[in-house]
Amino acid sequence: MNTRVVILSLIVCLSTAGGVVALENAVIDPLKPRTFHLTVRDGIGFVGVTAGLGILDLRNPGEPVEISLVPLPQSATFTLLRDDVAFVAQGPEGVYLVDVADPSTPNIITHIDTPGSAMMLDVEHNTLVVADGSVGVTLFDITDPHHPKLTGRGEWEGYCRGARFYLHELYVCAGKTGLIVLEVDGEGKPRRAVSCTTGGDARDIAFFKKTAFVADGKFGVSIVDISESTNPRLLHTAPVEDLAHGIAFHDGIVFVADGLEGVGVFEHRAPSSVEHLTQLYTLGGYANKVVAADGHLYVANDFKGVLVFDIDDPRRPRRLMDPAK
Repeated sequence: MNTRVVILSLIVCLSTAGGVVALENAVIDPLKPRTFHLTVRDGIGFVGVTAGLGILDLRNPGEPVEISLVPLPQSATFTLLRDDVAFVAQGPEGVYLVDVADPSTPNIITHIDTPGSAMMLDVEHNTLVVADGSVGVTLFDITDPHHPKLTGRGEWEGYCRGARFYLHELYVCAGKTGLIVLEVDGEGKPRRAVSCTTGGDARDIAFFKKTAFVADGKFGVSIVDISESTNPRLLHTAPVEDLAHGIAFHDGIVFVADGLEGVGVFEHRAPSSVEHLTQLYTLGGYANKVVAADGHLYVANDFKGVLVFDIDDPRRPRRLMDPAK
């Protein structure tokens, strides 16, 4: 089954006779489903789509099977799993927490209203960080996921699309401001911030040892030395064909979600450069994000749904879905 059809069926199953799904103040056209991000665990995909959170069985990656859908007010820009809870970024609607212990019967736990527009999420210990658009980052204590508590905020110039914890620091992709490194204390409060201009429009980040790889918009891939977190340094940039939205690192290879040009595949030449190996065709879709897990590369491919590549040999990815199906 074509994955685009899977995502489409997830939305169509909720359609009204008039051909749209009304969710509070949102109206969703089921003929134009979009896929923005996914998280994969044990062969189950938790997918951010136009209608909310879609859950797919990906244990046979070439034949995804629909499990369920959690309808939400906005498109889901990012999904994150912690234990049996899925955290779903909802743009101006903040963050929804969903119990997915049984993927066939997910249930909404609670909703977090954030001051900005929730774009990306990460968790370390009991601290949830939200990349919150124009207001920077917002942090919450999620010790009790039913009752999240605001613990702190970080604000600066630049639109915040990405935030990830790494080696006890918080790395924030702050658009044209570049990369910002925060120290977060045990109470979830940011205490220090240093920045590194990357030259482009920082959107996403991946790590390998003391190196950060930044998806830097039209600037391509920016490589930053983070061996001293108090002094991050830009080392190298590599161009992409279109626009670097998302990034993943696996076994010496950097995969870049490159918009209309699919996925760029780069080999990391330690310590300070990458070399372009090939470009992965994504069936005419628009690559938003990439995730490397369980020997596979998963591509959130916008109107084309989820696309899967075998990366047992990461230098020669092999598409698993037959486009003729």
